[in-house]
Amino acid sequence: MKRCAVTVAAALSMSAVQAGAQAPTDAAIQAQAQALGECMVLKSTGADRLTVARWFLTAVASAPQAAGVATLTPGKKEEFDKGMAAIFTRLMTVDCADQARPLFKARDQAGFRIAGEALGRVAMEELLNNPQASAALGAYTRYLRQEDFKAVLP
Repeated sequence: MKRCAVTVAAALSMSAVQAGAQAPTDAAIQAQAQALGECMVLKSTGADRLTVARWFLTAVASAPQAAGVATLTPGKKEEFDKGMAAIFTRLMTVDCADQARPLFKARDQAGFRIAGEALGRVAMEELLNNPQASAALGAYTRYLRQEDFKAVLP
């Protein structure tokens, strides 16, 4: 069972970066994946979702491509890994156990990716709803020039 949980945890963590994950082929499994995703969103707290978003950001900051852009202080990645593990464990074994059980039984990694995407999407939406983050995302537009788009504008 531990090996299955670790495999599922890995699949869930990959959901944060795998857009368009292959949907489960079985309609029942797909419905269960969506139900698990809904449960994860409903049963997670604002603090949980902030931890999920921060965990994702620490993972991104760990990539060599982020060197010089984002720096992790020692121990932060481990801190958020532990927090994510606690949230994942609680959601899978307590709060959403009824929804998770069929996916564990089917060993359906794509289903867990779909469920994880729901939680990850809400966590990032909440983070980006902050006016400072929203402004930072749109800051590049000050460098756009309308004349560069004449060929594609009506």
